[in-house]
Amino acid sequence: MTHFLAMILFSLLVSVAFAVLSVEHHTTAERVKYGLKVFGYFVGIGFLIAWVLYPLPL
Repeated sequence: MTHFLAMILFSLLVSVAFAVLSVEHHTTAERVKYGLKVFGYFVGIGFLIAWVLYPLPL
């Protein structure tokens, strides 16, 4: 499993859990929209952190 696949899997599982457990969103459509938004945030922030850390020496 690559790091990218692990990040996508983690983001998917956590965003589904957040969407299911959210009490602010009452309808299914709101929960799906919220889950997709959280998934996008996780993946986007992961890419941003990777981009910032890429030039650092190992």
